[in-house]
Amino acid sequence: MPRQLNPAWQRKTLSSDHLAKINARFLNDGPPAGRTADGCQVIPFLLDNLGQEWIVHALCAVLSQRGHHCRQLSPPASSAGTLNKVPAPASGQQPTDNAFTLLSTTSPADILQHRLDHVVLLVPSSLDGVMTAYRRIKQLTGEQTPDIGIVVVGPRDQHAAWRYFRKLAVGTLRYLDVPLLNLGFLPQQVVSEHGPPDQYRQNFLTRISERLLRSGFYTRHPRAAEDQPSA
Repeated sequence: MPRQLNPAWQRKTLSSDHLAKINARFLNDGPPAGRTADGCQVIPFLLDNLGQEWIVHALCAVLSQRGHHCRQLSPPASSAGTLNKVPAPASGQQPTDNAFTLLSTTSPADILQHRLDHVVLLVPSSLDGVMTAYRRIKQLTGEQTPDIGIVVVGPRDQHAAWRYFRKLAVGTLRYLDVPLLNLGFLPQQVVSEHGPPDQYRQNFLTRISERLLRSGFYTRHPRAAEDQPSA
């Protein structure tokens, strides 16, 4: 699958001048690149903790409201190292560009085991969260390192979100040769227990969903397996 990353984030020999000029990728308004391979369109999410499961569920609801056939699947909490296989389309049914399956896991091993070529990391807005995300990205590196997108969870505002993303992106590019894609953020008010009205929360989720679709940030997963209930 061709990469959709801005050249500023492509792997290349680094210099101090290059690092000084690093910026987040801004998505254009053009349509996503076409996909011709067979299989389900899957967006894998690597959670920092199981408490973030609601974010994947909410994104699934937003995509459904926007006219996409979307469902959420997740492995049992008791089997963190085993990701259930993705069901294939029904016999005789062709996959469509508006149908998605959102997978969530807390284990990098799941992503590697099933050779998923895209993954979204939900990264808490703290130095510990950034360090944990860096270690997880290091686990994902290898011969077939997936394209990695970042959603920062819980920053005070957009400027704080950018600082945490940049800290992580500069480190992974410099020391792991892994470029990252900025997929947006969910501010502290949205993830708070006493959050704002649903519409405010949905605005941020909608922006993230638009970036996922415009960038073609999903996997064509060819494997077939028995269906499992939606989360």
